[in-house]
Amino acid sequence: MFHVLYRWQLKPGSEQKFQQGWSEIVHRNVNKYGAFGSRLSKCSDGWWRSLSYWPSEDHWLKALRIDDSDQEARKKMMSSIVRKEKPVTMTPVLDHVIASKVDHNDL
Repeated sequence: MFHVLYRWQLKPGSEQKFQQGWSEIVHRNVNKYGAFGSRLSKCSDGWWRSLSYWPSEDHWLKALRIDDSDQEARKKMMSSIVRKEKPVTMTPVLDHVIASKVDHNDL
């Protein structure tokens, strides 16, 4: 397993467009490149963070190198970003997360 942490600051009012593009890219990565999915969070410091789950670093690198038909999704994301940080790659050591479906509207 391999994880990648992404961090962005978004332009005010662009959150919905960013989320649409992000979702399209995540679905592409799952369907075409074997990713396990990703979680997007809006943080208390004003940054948005995404934690992406991959079977291996090679899977992630392959997805980065492919120029495919999802350029519109990328444009939605990139046009929404004011600032971004370099992705942080991680190799999990311990995992105590219980996978479950949560209805975030009930929280």
